[in-house]
Amino acid sequence: MTHEQKINYMRISAGIACMGFTNKQLDLLVCLYELVTDKKGNSNLLDVCKIEALVGEREASRLKEAK
Repeated sequence: MTHEQKINYMRISAGIACMGFTNKQLDLLVCLYELVTDKKGNSNLLDVCKIEALVGEREASRLKEAK
């Protein structure tokens, strides 16, 4: 499953739960979930910062493509 598919499934799940999120927020949730599960809860602040930067870059790219 691609990362974008995971984001779309998260969007569907959030909608069912009557929760609204932006693409950036959904992207961050998916990435953080994968980090926590991959490292079995042993992540650190540096890992989180790297993910936040990556998500920010992807969001900038999405916004650029939308124009």
